[in-house]
Amino acid sequence: MRRAGGLVDGELIDILFPGRWVVGAELDGRAVDAVFRLDAAEHERRVRFGLGAMSYPRLLRRLAGMPAGVLVEDPGVLAETSLLPDGVVAWSSDGVSRLVEPPLTLDAVVVPAPGMAQTRHVRVAERFAPYARRWVVGGDSRFDPAVFVAASVHGVGLAGRRPDVDVVAVAAPPAGRARPGHAWLLAEQVYGAWLAAGARAGRARTPDVATDVGETPAGLISAG
Repeated sequence: MRRAGGLVDGELIDILFPGRWVVGAELDGRAVDAVFRLDAAEHERRVRFGLGAMSYPRLLRRLAGMPAGVLVEDPGVLAETSLLPDGVVAWSSDGVSRLVEPPLTLDAVVVPAPGMAQTRHVRVAERFAPYARRWVVGGDSRFDPAVFVAASVHGVGLAGRRPDVDVVAVAAPPAGRARPGHAWLLAEQVYGAWLAAGARAGRARTPDVATDVGETPAGLISAG
């Protein structure tokens, strides 16, 4: 497993999401485990430019509206990007173009439930419906019927231990109206958490950066 910290039992996460990157992160003020695929090329590009995570909602909304590599002549865009560090955009006499890309793809958000999962855990998971598959992973294999109904209605996956991993409900694909630039913001928050975890572990840069996802064991559900 490509794991950097995390809140849920590592063995359980590894079974559910084999070969994925996983990091404990605070997304929209909620402590979750983020399951993601790193963009190796963008990560290495940021390393070269000394760029970290960019968790600035207004800037990301602006960047998300700029097609990569396409010159923009809007004076407002020129003004807003004039002080950005190298590697984010490229300036020329004809305008400005975006260089930076989201550093990763968020595949799943996993909300930990230390004991029996409750409806409040499902509500937290549902917040991320437009952006990723959502899971609640409990430390107890028992699930209240109300929790199962809420999860089924909102497309939230449920899993626990018996002690083996037991998938009770399958996570649905992302659905709903996304806020402009918010998917990119979540990606940057996850990337920042991953970089911070690497720094705590004394990892200057990550070897063997890969984007493959491995295979899912029979009977279990992948993030994507």
